[in-house]
This record gives sequence, structure tokens and C-alpha cells, in this order.
Amino acid sequence: MANCVIHPIPVFEGRGDRSTMTYMANFGVEATVIGYIWYIEGLKEKVLVDAGCDVSRFRSKSIKARQIQTLDAGLSKFGLSPDDIDTLIITHLHHDHIGWIDRFPKARILVQKDELEFAKNPHPAVAFMYHKEQFEGIKFDVLNGDTKIYQEISVLSTPGHTPGTQSVSIKTAKGIAIIAGFCSFRENFEVPPVETTNMLGTRELRPILTPGEHVNLFQAHDSVVRVKEMADIVIPLHDPEFLQKDSIP
Repeated sequence: MANCVIHPIPVFEGRGDRSTMTYMANFGVEATVIGYIWYIEGLKEKVLVDAGCDVSRFRSKSIKARQIQTLDAGLSKFGLSPDDIDTLIITHLHHDHIGWIDRFPKARILVQKDELEFAKNPHPAVAFMYHKEQFEGIKFDVLNGDTKIYQEISVLSTPGHTPGTQSVSIKTAKGIAIIAGFCSFRENFEVPPVETTNMLGTRELRPILTPGEHVNLFQAHDSVVRVKEMADIVIPLHDPEFLQKDSIP
């Protein structure tokens, strides 16, 4: 097992209804959503997951958000700049995950084929999440399903949140860590022991909580199950818990 370490780099904080993360549960419950970039340390190559964003895009739509730090400030804590990144893995092409995608001149940028095709002509119901000007002109390495990127890192097809969502599996000293590529909190994988709404049901009936934002309900559910079953360490994409952690594991 490799000794890779994942470093959460928080870049923005937003507020929203918790039901956007938990399907048919937690209506009217405010949630803190953290946007991260993830630096994977331990290889010769410098690997990053997602490209974060500037909160000006949220503010232009009157969405409350605060910038925690810039891309340069976050990377500098590890002695890095965008020029140093060899590989950038994009979980999905929603605007808050690719805001600084054009800042990596030397990186190969990995995205799933289904995601790129959909993002170029998104369904009107979710088109507001895709900003084509962010990725037009970007030269992608296009993947089709599960793919080994390095001996220690693979991507997993986990659709549902978007048509081509991919999660990132990393070999660490304490087992397989998976960055869930779909927008999620810890409770998507570990359902709370008590009901938070009348629709939540019991843990026996709902061993996981499907993400609230999805284009395919059943795929979204199955992707949570897949990550939970494969991972020794689950890393939900937007959980505030990683604000207090410098490294995983």
C-alpha cells in the first residue's frame, strides 16, 4: 500500500438548504457547504482534484458565499504553484469545481466523456450549473469509465449527481481513501441514528442518503453505495469536517 496523503484545501464557504445534499430529508435545515481542492501528496507527480472557484460567481446570483482563500494561497502552503501541477482530476464540470481550471498550463486535465458531452449541451433543468466559458478551449484528457491514473490513484465512474461524475480512489497507508466526486456530506454515507424529518425513515430502510441534487436518482443512490463499499476512508466532497484537517489519513 502506498503512502499517499490527501490534503484538503478549502477555498470557499457557502450556505444552503441541507436537503440539497440529502434527498427527501432535512428540508428547511441550513447547512454550511465547503468547496475544496484536494492535493494528493506522495507521488513524483503533483496531483490535484478539482479546481475550485472564485465566489464572485455565487455573488452574481445573490448566493451567499465567502472566499476562504485563493488558489495560489492554498497551494503555497505546500510549496506549490499552479505551474507545478502535473495532473488535475475534475470530479464533474459544475462551475464551482472548475473555476480556476485555466490556471494549470502544464497539467493534463482528466474528465469523463459523458460529463464533457453533457456539459457542452446541458439540459435546461441544470444548465445554470454549467458555465461553458470556463472550459471552452481547455484541452482535456477524456476518460471513459473506471481508469487507473497512476499505480496509487484511480478514477471511478460514479454517475447520478451529473452524467459523468467521477470519484478518486487513492492508496494510503491506512487503506483506500475515496474522494466522492458527487456533492455530499458525511451523513450521505453514515445516516444519523435519529430521524431529522418525517421522510427520512430508519437507518434500516435507508442505509445511505442519496444526494439531493442529481440528474438520475437511482444512479446517484448506487454511486453512494459503491463508494461506501469500496472505501476504507470515505471523503465526502463538501463536508465542513475537513476544515479542521490538514491531511487524510
